[in-house]
Amino acid sequence: MPLVAPEHRPTLGELLVPRIGRRAVWVLAGVAVLAAALALLLTRGSGEAKVVVVQRSGPAPFNLVHTAGLRRVAPAGDELLRLEARRRDSLFVQSFAVEPLRLPAYRGEVGGALPVEAAREIERLRRRFTAFELVRDGKARVNDVPGYAISFRARLGARRLYGRVVLLPEPDPGARDGVRLVLLATPAGGVSSATDVGVRGVTKRPFRTFRFGTERP
Repeated sequence: MPLVAPEHRPTLGELLVPRIGRRAVWVLAGVAVLAAALALLLTRGSGEAKVVVVQRSGPAPFNLVHTAGLRRVAPAGDELLRLEARRRDSLFVQSFAVEPLRLPAYRGEVGGALPVEAAREIERLRRRFTAFELVRDGKARVNDVPGYAISFRARLGARRLYGRVVLLPEPDPGARDGVRLVLLATPAGGVSSATDVGVRGVTKRPFRTFRFGTERP
């Protein structure tokens, strides 16, 4: 029984076959299938597939979005979340980590307490990273939540390492709990300065989409 009713003939294939032959039609169909498969692979390989992360545990629940360019790995130390990008030979490229933040008791606005905590953080970073150099520090905002950012450069073995740490308390009056966003990148990730961290490369999306709470906008 024919698949196409007589009143709907001739089909496009029947019109093409006399001109280019059945073999050519199959070749064209094969090319179309390969093109579609290639487009799918390129889309996946570009890291544009979005992954939503919702962290419900911990003193300050949060959520964010990252692309396939970052892979979720086991947290290190007291980290709540760790995302990494590595080459096929396991060479480190970039990372985005979320750590808990607990501020000491303070009076007044949190903006007055953050520089004091940032000074302690800089000393911790100096002990943590080889050849640590402070590039910039000051007030910052992440999706309208006030915080304090520290940009630096250091060494990762023989390679240059760039970093940004953001101290981000919850946006509630008198809040002491929050998170510490730790972004690290190497030139292999398309980053050429400390101020590029979180602006270029695959850490850009989780940094810009980070929000407290479990609901996405």
